Amino acid sequence: MISTHEILEKSRAAGQRLPYNEAAVLFAGAVRLAAASDSTLRGRLVRIDDAGGLHVEGFDEQAPEAEPAYLAPELLSANAPDKNDPKVQVYAAGVLGYELLTGRLAPPPGQAPGPELTGPLGDVVRRALAVDRRERIEDLRELHEAVEEIQPRPPAEGERNILSALRNRFSRPPPEKEALAKLIDKLHQLEVQVAQLGKAQARLEASQRESSETIERFEVGQTRVDRAGRRRQSVVAPAMAVAAFTAAAILAAAWAFGLLAIPARLAPPFATNAPPPPAREQTEVTPPARDAGVAEAKPAPAGSKRAAAEPTPVPAEPKPVPPEATPPPEAKPVTPATAEAGADEGSEAAAADNPNADAGLAVGSDAGTAQLAAAPTPVSAPPPPRRQASSRAAMLHALALSQVRRGEDALEQGNADEALASFRAALENEPTIAVAFRGLGMAYAMQGHDSEAVQAYDKYLRLMPNALDAPGIRRSMLDLKARANAGAKK
Repeated sequence: MISTHEILEKSRAAGQRLPYNEAAVLFAGAVRLAAASDSTLRGRLVRIDDAGGLHVEGFDEQAPEAEPAYLAPELLSANAPDKNDPKVQVYAAGVLGYELLTGRLAPPPGQAPGPELTGPLGDVVRRALAVDRRERIEDLRELHEAVEEIQPRPPAEGERNILSALRNRFSRPPPEKEALAKLIDKLHQLEVQVAQLGKAQARLEASQRESSETIERFEVGQTRVDRAGRRRQSVVAPAMAVAAFTAAAILAAAWAFGLLAIPARLAPPFATNAPPPPAREQTEVTPPARDAGVAEAKPAPAGSKRAAAEPTPVPAEPKPVPPEATPPPEAKPVTPATAEAGADEGSEAAAADNPNADAGLAVGSDAGTAQLAAAPTPVSAPPPPRRQASSRAAMLHALALSQVRRGEDALEQGNADEALASFRAALENEPTIAVAFRGLGMAYAMQGHDSEAVQAYDKYLRLMPNALDAPGIRRSMLDLKARANAGAKK
C-alpha cells in the first residue's frame, strides 16, 4: 500500500503536480470515508492498496503530531479545542485538498490560501481553510456534500482504476533507488548462487572421494585376479605339458609295436622302397583233399560248355616226406626279378604236373572268384633275418597286413570300391605284399574290369608262384581273358 503523503512527496520531488481528475477523485474519496467514520484526516492515514482500493486509518489523538501543517489555528491558542472537533477535522481535510490540488505544502496556520486554488472545488477547499472558525464549514458531512455537488463520485470500477494507476505510477522508487535496489537484489541472488555452488562443490568432492575409493577397490581386485591367474597358469601349463608328452610317448610305443595303424596318405615317402620286414616262419597247412574237392566240385556257370562236358578232377593226396629225406633249401631274399622268374617256372611246372589243367578252364570267373575267396590266405616265405631290423619297416608291414584284412572284409561284404582302396593303400605301404595283388584281382573281377584283374593276378603269381591257390588263380585268369576277348569281339 502507498499513502497520500508518499504520493505528494514524490510528486513535489519530481516538480510535478497531480492531474486534476486524479487529485479530485482522491480528495472526494478521502472526505467521504472520513465523514462516514468521523475520522480526522492526515496524509499518512489515507492509503491506496494494490487493487486500487482507498482506505482511511484511524487517528490517534494522543500520538505525537507527525504533520503539524494539518493543525487548525485555534489549536495553537490557550483555549485549544479537541483535535476531533468537527471544525478542526474540516480544516485538516482542507489541508489535504489544498496539497492534492496545488501540489504544494499547505500555508502555515492562520494564513489564508492564495490564488493558487482555482475552480469550484478550490472554492470549497478555501472555505474549509478559513482562519476564522465561524466562516469554516461546520463538519465533514457538510464538506462531503459540498464536494459531491462539484465532483460526483465515479462508478466504483472507474474510481478503482484511477487510484490503481496513481498508485502504480508513484509506487516505483526513483531511478537511483531503483538501481540500488536492483543491485542489492542481484547481490542477494549472487549470495544464493554462491551458497548453491558451495553445496554443489561439496557434493562433487564427495562423489570424487567415492570414485577414488571405487577405483582403489577395483585395482585391488584386479591385482588379486592377476595373481590368481598367474598361479592358475603356473599350475595348468606344466600339467598340459606332462599330458602332451605322455600322449606322445603312448602313441610312439603303439606305433613301434605295430598296435597303431597309420593311414596310407600319412605314410612317409621312403617307406615304399623299404625291404619287407622279417616275419616268423609259418608252416603252410595243406587243406584236406575232401574240402578241395568239394570246393572244386562247385557247379560251373550255365554259359560254360566245356565245364558241363568234362568232370572236375580231384587232386591226389600228397605223400608225406620224411624230414630227413629232403633238407630244407636255403631261403633267398625275394626280389621282383626272382619273383617274376619263379612265377614263370612255377607256371610251367604246374602245367607239366597237372595234365588236367585245361579241364579247369571250364570253371567260370564267378566260381573261381568264390573259390579264391574261400581259400586260406597264403603266407609268403619270410626273408632272411637281418642283423639290424628297421622298426619303421616292421610298422609299415603290419599296417599293410591290416589294410589287406580290411580289404578282404570289404570283399566278403560285396563292397568292391572299399576293397580296392584298402588293397591300394597296402601296396603303397609295402609294394611287394602279394596278397594285396590277389585282392586287387578279385575286386577288379567283381567290377567287371577283366584286364586289370588279369594284371593283378599275374603280379600275385609272380610274387607267389607256389601258393596253394595258384592253380585256381590261373584258371580265373584264363576265364577272365576269354571273357575279355568275347566282349571285344562283340
